[in-house]
Amino acid sequence: MTFNSLDFMLFFAAVFTLYFLLPYRLRNGLLLLASYVFYAAYDLPLALFLVISTLFNYIMAVPIGRRKSKLLMILGVAVNLGSLGFFKYRRFFLQILSGITGVQESDTFKILTPLGISFITFTAVSYLVDVYRQEIPAERNLLKFSLFMSFFPKVVQGPIERAGDLLPQFDEEHRFDLLRFREGMMMMLYGLFMKMVVADRAAIPVDQVFGNLKTYPGSTIVMATLFFTLQLYCDFVGYTYTAIGAARVLGYDFRPNFCQPYLSLSVSDFWRRWHMSLNRWLTRYVYIPLGGSRCSNARRIFNVMVTFGISGLWHGDDWGYVIWGLLNGLYVSVETTIQRLTGRKEKAEQAVRRGPAGLILKGLRWLLTFVLIVFTWLFFRARTLDASLLALRKIFTKFHAKAFIALLAERLPERAGTTIFVLDVRYDLLPLLLGIVIMIIVDRIESKGDIARSLARGKRLYRWTLAFCLIFGIILFGVYGYGYSASAFIYTGF
Repeated sequence: MTFNSLDFMLFFAAVFTLYFLLPYRLRNGLLLLASYVFYAAYDLPLALFLVISTLFNYIMAVPIGRRKSKLLMILGVAVNLGSLGFFKYRRFFLQILSGITGVQESDTFKILTPLGISFITFTAVSYLVDVYRQEIPAERNLLKFSLFMSFFPKVVQGPIERAGDLLPQFDEEHRFDLLRFREGMMMMLYGLFMKMVVADRAAIPVDQVFGNLKTYPGSTIVMATLFFTLQLYCDFVGYTYTAIGAARVLGYDFRPNFCQPYLSLSVSDFWRRWHMSLNRWLTRYVYIPLGGSRCSNARRIFNVMVTFGISGLWHGDDWGYVIWGLLNGLYVSVETTIQRLTGRKEKAEQAVRRGPAGLILKGLRWLLTFVLIVFTWLFFRARTLDASLLALRKIFTKFHAKAFIALLAERLPERAGTTIFVLDVRYDLLPLLLGIVIMIIVDRIESKGDIARSLARGKRLYRWTLAFCLIFGIILFGVYGYGYSASAFIYTGF
């Protein structure tokens, strides 16, 4: 059961109706049951992992909070990370061991990885550490804690919510609020549009190229990487909008997870805007404990590289993810080192805003940031080291620029559904282009305020017009569109 399925829409409608019909004292129980049904719908046996993780962390937190026991906290964190390592990184560690010893190691454990295990693990670790730091008390109500761990809008793909933000909301009596309902539904519609109309269509050339890198020249690989940049953003933002919207309809508030990252003027700024809940987690529980930025420049660079290396490894058990993380860490380290050497950041930011020259400089900074980020996405999508090196070799030795320009001039005027950039593109380009335009407009408006809240409080004509357009787009170009094939959300695999 995924957010972009009819099953989920019927499921959510039933949960929403029952939630506001039931007495307050029964609502948390309903949400817990719904959350386990949602999770078990992917794979029933894997739901056992969520139950065991919940019970373990519930039991561990009580003595940690009462005794302020560092040893128990370390034990609890080690067990959580150990389970993550066992389920998700067995193959990766065996590959490293084989490379060191020269002995071929085989994975004898044919066990499926629990869905969303990285999100579940990081949620549990932050809870135990916050209890140890006495920032929150250990939750004694097992039902509430179980709901915190498994709340269905965020259990599979985040955002990674801290207990101090979410647990108190389960004590509140949420009454039906028409404005919140409007806000949440608009966010859900927009999220599904981003996923089903933009991300899933951008995925077609991406999967075609990266599924057979040997066949295509470097120019096509670059084009596919740009498509992947669009696909990943719209896929993850689509999920996030849907999750936050679903929670808001029920009366709950999640912190934002994106803030127009592709408007960033530096890689550091990009990482303050992209997957914000993960970056807050890494900053709070990895970067700052390592020493943060209040240390020598060499130690600060080490802290940054370790943090981004963990971020890369968190995403998957392939070297492409690790390289992606380390590249971003290198970018951030170089940026901050230059800022330290050339003066205060505030002065540089003020200079960018002045006059026509400032606008040109701002545009160049944006372009450089975008190119650097897109380059890292190549490793992220290629996943393996061999595929990444093959893609780079094609780009730098077999780019075929002349053929690329010739095909661009020849094929673009033709109708969609023909060959373009050496690709057999059998789908309509119009909805993809329209989706990109809508995404840019929404991001620009969101940078100045909450568009969902404005629509909920604005004129009914605007709200209903936009809602019908989104629904029409989803049905016509998504569900029934030519060549459409629904796919799982990318971050579900993490």
